[in-house]
Amino acid sequence: MRILPLLSLLSLLPLGACIDEAGTWRTGEDLRELRFDPYSADVGVYPDTSILDDPNNPFADSLDPNGDLKWQLFESGCDRGTYAFATALALQPTGEHQFYTATCLKALYDGARVADEDLYLVWTLAKRGFEQVLISFPDDVTYDATGTIAYPLAPLAEDGLVALGAVPATRGED
Repeated sequence: MRILPLLSLLSLLPLGACIDEAGTWRTGEDLRELRFDPYSADVGVYPDTSILDDPNNPFADSLDPNGDLKWQLFESGCDRGTYAFATALALQPTGEHQFYTATCLKALYDGARVADEDLYLVWTLAKRGFEQVLISFPDDVTYDATGTIAYPLAPLAEDGLVALGAVPATRGED
């Protein structure tokens, strides 16, 4: 009977090899130093899909827009989060993807985490992203961590615009 506990213990050993170190992602690419660099004047704003052509985007060919990786990347920092959510937005346009792309762009602007010459562009992209939530996805929602409680995105997008010092666009109008 001693063999059963030993087999159980041995069966757990391969699992240790699957655990990633902090900052090292499953694709094998170390993304700790990844910094967002706007690829176009419309990147991350619906309906633009230029993020998929961005050579700096490590997720252009591999992100599942329905998977959890985008949330992990969002929580790990907005450089990675911007690339992840803008990629998800290009692959699957939703208000949630647009909102979190704009939220990351705002955080990059607020923290001056882009080149000085790109600060105004990133502010503009964040502003336009929040406006697109109001214009193109006015009834979309996001969910709490349990995935069961829905929150409308329009008021959150309006708050994002106010925080940027921008005037919210009227819902459903350009």
